[in-house]
Amino acid sequence: MSSLLEIQNLSTFFYIEEGVVRSVRNVDLKIRRGETLALVGESGCGKSVTALSVLRLVPTPPGKFETGNILFDGQDIFSKTEQQMEQLRGNDISMIFQEPMTSLNPIFTIGDQIAESIILHQKKTKAEARAITLELLHKVAIPSPERRIDQYPHELSGGMKQRVMIAMAIACQPALLIADEPTTALDVTIEAQILELMDQLRQDTDMAILLITHNLGIVAQYADRVAVMYSGKIVEEAPVEVLFESPAHPYTQGLLNSLPRGEPGEALESIPGTVPNPAFLPGGCAFHPRCKDAMPECSQEIPPNFESGQPQQQVACWLYRDSKEVASS
Repeated sequence: MSSLLEIQNLSTFFYIEEGVVRSVRNVDLKIRRGETLALVGESGCGKSVTALSVLRLVPTPPGKFETGNILFDGQDIFSKTEQQMEQLRGNDISMIFQEPMTSLNPIFTIGDQIAESIILHQKKTKAEARAITLELLHKVAIPSPERRIDQYPHELSGGMKQRVMIAMAIACQPALLIADEPTTALDVTIEAQILELMDQLRQDTDMAILLITHNLGIVAQYADRVAVMYSGKIVEEAPVEVLFESPAHPYTQGLLNSLPRGEPGEALESIPGTVPNPAFLPGGCAFHPRCKDAMPECSQEIPPNFESGQPQQQVACWLYRDSKEVASS
């Protein structure tokens, strides 16, 4: 099956007074129609910048797309004009942003903000857009939607603002939904409802989802494939069952080992150290200062992607240097 989204050798850097922040480094990713790809990793590893790069929302300057291409449905994102991108955003590609508190306009009602994209992209009348908006508010479990539709963001709780953001993102039934920590502000009951709604939309409309999350439980339940990111690079990619059963990269192993498994009160395992500053990355593999399996070559050269021996699993680690190298896209 052909890819809906194809990211090829993408590098996105930020030029600031302290130096060059290498947020995304030579990333290759593909997402097929109807597929959910989870992008996981610690805070600051470049997941959100990757998502913003797809929508060309990285502020330039200080940001700059150093290398690579992004193809959406065969179209080159970087060759499009800003006007063409405005037609694409919210209609064909939509994003649930991580910060609902700052993503909603305080001077417009939530109903007007949701209806705006429906009127713009779907060519609906105001009355039709309002009816669709009410239906969306019902879907995302907003209580008393007939009343809430005319309220302003400051009148809503953080969880309800997050649900409004989700309603805005799915309003035009996009081909690709980028969900950046979509359930951060929600309690577990509403979280389950929202994730089920997104998954049902995926099945009904063949929508693809790029799911950015820290929650590996959500990944296990809803993702088809997983890409693990560390310091701006994809260090492992695999089908979800393979990754959880046979994690290949030492970083992935550390993430999974840190999950609660034992008795209450038992100390959790942790990965020593912290994610390095992207402006001052160590040489070679960026994970080597924290890696229990580090070898001399790990500090000298960035490893390419190798086959792990498991189906459709590739890993950027010198432990697998005797395996077949994966050709870059």
